[in-house]
Amino acid sequence: MNKKFLSAILFGALMVSSTGTFVSCKDYDDDIDEINKELTDIKSKLSDLESKVTTGGAYVTKIESVEGGLKVSVSDGTSYNLTIAGTPAGSTVVIDKTTGEISIDGTPTGFFATTGTTPQGESTAPYVKDGFWYFYDDATKAFVKSEYKASGNAWAVQKGDSVVLHIPNEAGVMQEITLPTSSSALTALNATPSKWTSGKNIAWSKAGADVTWAGKKGNVAAGQLLIGQLSNLVEVAEVSPKSYDLGAQELTLVDVEGKAAPVKVVATPQDAESTAPRAVSMNGKWNLSIEMNETITADNIATAFTKKENGVDRNVKYALAVNGTVMTGYAFVIDTQTDAESKTNKALSDKSITSVVIDGEDGNTVPLGTTILAVKEDNVYDSYIKFEGLAASKAEKAGITVDGMTMTVPATAAGVQGLEATIYALDVTGHISTHTVTLNIASATEAPSESVSPVDIKIIKTGQSFTIDLGDTFANLDANQALSINESALTTNNKDFFALTDDALSAQNAPYEVCLASVNGIVYKNEKDEEVNLTGASADLRSIKKAVITLGSDYKSGTESPANMFGSFTLTLTLKAGENAVKAIEIPVTVEEPAFGDLYEQNEYAAWADNTYTTALVKAVGNKPSISLENIFVSKKDANGTAITSASVSYTEKVTYTDYDGKAAENKNATALFGDLSASGVKILKDVDNGKELAVNTFKTKASAEILEIQYNTSGTYKVKVTSPEFTVKAKSVFEGASLVYYKAGASVDAIVNTETDMIAPLTGAAEKRNGLALKLGDSEMAVNFANLSADNAATDQNYNVQGKLGQKFTVTKQANLSGTPASTYAIYASLDESENSFGTVTMGTPPDKYTTTSGDATKKQAAQQAENNATGIKVTGLEEGQGGTLVLTFKDELGIITTATVKYKK
Repeated sequence: MNKKFLSAILFGALMVSSTGTFVSCKDYDDDIDEINKELTDIKSKLSDLESKVTTGGAYVTKIESVEGGLKVSVSDGTSYNLTIAGTPAGSTVVIDKTTGEISIDGTPTGFFATTGTTPQGESTAPYVKDGFWYFYDDATKAFVKSEYKASGNAWAVQKGDSVVLHIPNEAGVMQEITLPTSSSALTALNATPSKWTSGKNIAWSKAGADVTWAGKKGNVAAGQLLIGQLSNLVEVAEVSPKSYDLGAQELTLVDVEGKAAPVKVVATPQDAESTAPRAVSMNGKWNLSIEMNETITADNIATAFTKKENGVDRNVKYALAVNGTVMTGYAFVIDTQTDAESKTNKALSDKSITSVVIDGEDGNTVPLGTTILAVKEDNVYDSYIKFEGLAASKAEKAGITVDGMTMTVPATAAGVQGLEATIYALDVTGHISTHTVTLNIASATEAPSESVSPVDIKIIKTGQSFTIDLGDTFANLDANQALSINESALTTNNKDFFALTDDALSAQNAPYEVCLASVNGIVYKNEKDEEVNLTGASADLRSIKKAVITLGSDYKSGTESPANMFGSFTLTLTLKAGENAVKAIEIPVTVEEPAFGDLYEQNEYAAWADNTYTTALVKAVGNKPSISLENIFVSKKDANGTAITSASVSYTEKVTYTDYDGKAAENKNATALFGDLSASGVKILKDVDNGKELAVNTFKTKASAEILEIQYNTSGTYKVKVTSPEFTVKAKSVFEGASLVYYKAGASVDAIVNTETDMIAPLTGAAEKRNGLALKLGDSEMAVNFANLSADNAATDQNYNVQGKLGQKFTVTKQANLSGTPASTYAIYASLDESENSFGTVTMGTPPDKYTTTSGDATKKQAAQQAENNATGIKVTGLEEGQGGTLVLTFKDELGIITTATVKYKK
């Protein structure tokens, strides 16, 4: 830590005693450690911020002064607090784009900024020194101290389309960070002159006679100015952010007085000479070339770039300006021959050129793609390459073409050797010379790569497919490439991602090795989603827009640990013509484990509400209470309506609840049927008089499923498991929620006791024509009469849609009272609610004896009449007209839990 930097921060925390001794109130090593931590935090934030704007295309939208420093807001919605606790707010400086006036923290200063840099290459932006702001004085060419005091230990200067942050680094030393304030802002340009320097004399001369010339620059007239080639004077510039389009800007060379040099500066992407030329550099690097403008003539070229100093011509030093803003120091020189030097130029002799210049180096090996070649001699005015004789046929067969000094080599020509080419050169003296060079074409060991849109994959099942959007990567192939690549030449590699093979696990180290469904597990489709035919001589790849990869029946991985199976990877799709790679398409892939909700959803036919599933409580083995969770979760379906997974769901997670004595319970081995919920002394049913009460009715658990196994490191097995969020299970008696309804012409009314028969009629009819007494339970409705309450009648087997078990059938049995264990599966007892002064006496009658051959006709007749009477409804006797009350049906389920249903009645 820089202790000097800390002194200003800590000074206010020190006290001076009467003897002049500093007395510390605490141990300041703690403060130093804390500030060290905050400075390290600033470094991390700045690194993240710079990454976003240099490669991510983001830009700064707002700079604010906050306590302890600055707050930077970014176009992607994020913000960064670059602060140190205990220090004042930073300052923000804005230079008006129109007037150039400087404002500090919103207050105009009356000072005006100059553009660009000083003659020494320093920025003319304001800065802080000794606690005051310094401004550049354009008149004196020096910085002057202002009366404006600076506050805080950080400040930001916004100028044009960029902002410069001045903030301490982790060592406490001030640093400068330049950031764009718009999507098209240039924040930095680095260019170190290596060619535009003194001593790099540009040759020139006048043509002595007319010259007929087939090159790009055309015929030459006598006396015409001929300037030596400038292609050897290419400089390299690097921009920030890398996405900045330098080629679309106005580039000039200006001197310290702001006067522009009479040249045109041209920027081309350094990586544009590939099989897929681009308008913008992918790596932020640009080639800078110069061309003399129309003001340069044979009469002024010797002195156009010089300035007299003490009577002697000196080369002018220029800075590179972008759209009028100086971005470099004054270090560039355009050095032309003097008049005397130009008179010494000699004609170029035939056969003197034996090699060409490729990417700034002498050589004879031409790379694949489009390359601009050059000759080494500086006094060449123009040149071109031509294939002649057998060489022309050989070049045509290989698909190699030339245009001036530009050669285009398709991937199919990779490895071609001994190709003779004739170079025609016109030098500055007006002489034409010819030269034969032998060229070799580079092998396609590494194909140029291009990235496409990322793909997200969730590992769900074997045989699943994923689609890759290839954009225009295939459309950019030239005809020769597109027609020479067949289906078998499209291969993938196992760089960082899937090793796609057609056999078992081999010696691979990819995070995944997947056996393809077939040898060719990739299907290519056009923009209409139609499969592209890649076989035969007429197959053309340029219509391909997407690739569909279908994975096979095995998931195997070469990773040492399952932890390395998931994350971000790269899948590389390589296009090859024969043995030569044409292009590598890099596909960013994110692989992740699925969540439970990616595969399963709640069954819409089950009783779900607000993450709670309601089910009936039934008997398990040993007459113990049990809950069914059968089919409450089902597999989601894909776009074709097919279930995503067939893996069964289990409930192996803990089941938790609290018994009616307040004891917390956990069932650690729950199954698809919860089984014995009263195990280990847990009490969920409470005895109440002759029946039981369900005192505990909610349970919490999770569902899970093992959907896949992945073999890794040849021997290990990783099981992909998904688990649901916790949900609630609500238990209830089978009859909970049952109700009695009496219908008259489809409307619900009080039950009517017939004045002649004393019967409450059972339900008949349907819909709006319904009449009589019905028992409603779940989604079912049944007529209430003795026959339906008797175990001895065939009609007792009722199909009820009971929540918790779809389509469950149960049997009810009439019982004289509800004491003891139910006679059969369930018991129902009819009575009147005496607490409400109900009148009359209700009877369900006595079940008829079964018919026997020995009973006689009279007995049969009596039994039949009794069954007929009881089948007509519920009888309530002893009523006078106008009297009534409440009819109660009491239910006792197989666990002894009692519930009731009631209905009003009247005679």
